[in-house]
Amino acid sequence: MGLCRVASLAVLLGPGGPGTSHGAETGGPHVATITLTRADNGSAVALRVGDRLVLRLDENPATGYRWAMETHDDNIVSLQHQEYGPFPHAGVGGGGQRSWTFIAQKAGTDTLQLKLWRAWEGDSSITRRFTVTLHVRA
Repeated sequence: MGLCRVASLAVLLGPGGPGTSHGAETGGPHVATITLTRADNGSAVALRVGDRLVLRLDENPATGYRWAMETHDDNIVSLQHQEYGPFPHAGVGGGGQRSWTFIAQKAGTDTLQLKLWRAWEGDSSITRRFTVTLHVRA
């Protein structure tokens, strides 16, 4: 699909298309859910107002390294929920996945930028970054 995922592509894929769900199935307005992972780092994503964006990144907080949001405009894409869950069958210190759920609020462009770091060690501890550009249309 290249570097640009287009939420409206969900309409072409029909119900059950990869990474999307539709409000139209229940008679509501078109609303897509787009799921991003580490593989989407550096990409651009097209959304419509009302679409849901879920970002999932691997993390092992037992090492002290955690993902933190560096930049993002909450007026364009608002953070609704954040959580961490261990991988199935992971032992103590085995790691897991942190996820963030956003809702596209208004038309505009936003850059989500996160860093994997040890907050108490400062920027010199950053081991990885994740960046995605979000283009939201009405």
